[in-house]
Amino acid sequence: MTGLIKMYCYKMFRQKSLYIIWILLCGFVLVSKSMTEDKTLSGLLCETGSFYLLLSSIFPAVFFSSDISCGFIKNYAGSVSGRGVIIGARAVLVIIQNLLTMIILIAANYLYTMKTGDMSFAVRFSVCTFLAGLGCSFLAMLVTELFRKTVPAIIITITIGSGLICNLLGTVSGQITDGKFIANDYLVTGMLDMLSKTHLNDDALKTIVISCIYIIIAYAVSLISIKKRDVV
Repeated sequence: MTGLIKMYCYKMFRQKSLYIIWILLCGFVLVSKSMTEDKTLSGLLCETGSFYLLLSSIFPAVFFSSDISCGFIKNYAGSVSGRGVIIGARAVLVIIQNLLTMIILIAANYLYTMKTGDMSFAVRFSVCTFLAGLGCSFLAMLVTELFRKTVPAIIITITIGSGLICNLLGTVSGQITDGKFIANDYLVTGMLDMLSKTHLNDDALKTIVISCIYIIIAYAVSLISIKKRDVV
């Protein structure tokens, strides 16, 4: 699996989309900062967290869809010990990409503001944002594996990362149950948005738990899918 991870990393750093995403992220931070001059680090993180989730969903969809659509996966699928190794390598790549993107996000936020604000909350929110981003990325990996078509995979992952599905499900569930059950409270995009408003430790813990559930389920289903179906 080590060789496959190295290959994925090599391909990742040669992808223009990776650097475009990083530039867009820094640009969004700059725009958010310029709209309000008196901005703390924690406040800026809250404003840029949702955009981070969107970008975390897009890159895996673009990267893995390209791997499938060009047929490159055929070149190495037969040389690995098992198809599960491919999903494992993809998971490692997703973690590396999200970690690098999160570092850039924190660095950009820190450079664009002179006020640190509540550092304990900034750390908690950064951890929650990173895990929520991983959850969205693993979902993007799953969607790509299930559809194996670039356009549908990107469209679906954008609706997930942007929170469109979250808002839709939240509205529908609220109307059906007369507000007794709100789906937003059990989706990473909804919980991260709530955390940015409440700053509560309970919401932070809930965001972490839901993100981990996303990651575990998406990884497990991806493993089942790639083992049961042809690689292309």
